[in-house]
Amino acid sequence: MEYLNVKFLDSEIMVINRDGEPYVAMRTVVDGMGLDWSSHFINLKQRFKSSVVEIITVAGDERNRSMLCLPLRKLFGWMMTINPDKVAPHKRQTIIRYQEECDDVLWQYWTTGIANREKILQEMEELKKQQEESEARGSTAGKALNQRKLEKRQLEMRFAAIIQLDLFTDSLIKTNQREKNAD
Repeated sequence: MEYLNVKFLDSEIMVINRDGEPYVAMRTVVDGMGLDWSSHFINLKQRFKSSVVEIITVAGDERNRSMLCLPLRKLFGWMMTINPDKVAPHKRQTIIRYQEECDDVLWQYWTTGIANREKILQEMEELKKQQEESEARGSTAGKALNQRKLEKRQLEMRFAAIIQLDLFTDSLIKTNQREKNAD
C-alpha cells in the first residue's frame, strides 16, 4: 500500500492510497487530538460502517500493521462530531476554528451553491478583526466605567469627610460659644 504523511490542522496524518481513493489512518488522528482511541474505534465502526476499512500496511520496522481507515472525504464529517472540550487543550482552538470554517463552508454552499474557501477565510478574518476591535472597545469602556466608579466612590468619601469635619467644626464653635456665654 502506498501512503504518505500529510499536513492537516497543524499536525501530520497518514493518508493511504487504496484502489485510487485516499484513506486516513484514524488512530493517528485520534491520538494526535488527545482522544481515547478505544471509544472512537467503536464509534467509527458504528457510524461509518459502510465506508470504514482495515488496511494492512508495512510499518517502519518492516512489520505488517492493521489500521482502521476512513475515506478522506468522510474525515470532515467525523471532525464535526468531535467535542472540542474533550480534545487536548493545545488542539482545542484548532478544532473550534476548523468546525466554524466547516459551518461557514456548508452555509455558503447551501445559500449560494458555491463554496469558496478563500472568500470564507477572508470573511472569517474580517469577523475576527471586528470581534477583537469590539472587545478592545468594550475593554476600554469597561476600564473607563470602573475608573469612574472608583473616582465617584473617592469623591463621595471626601465629601463625607468634609461634611463630618464641618459638623465637627460647627459643633466645636457652638460649644465654644456656649462656654463664652456661660462665662
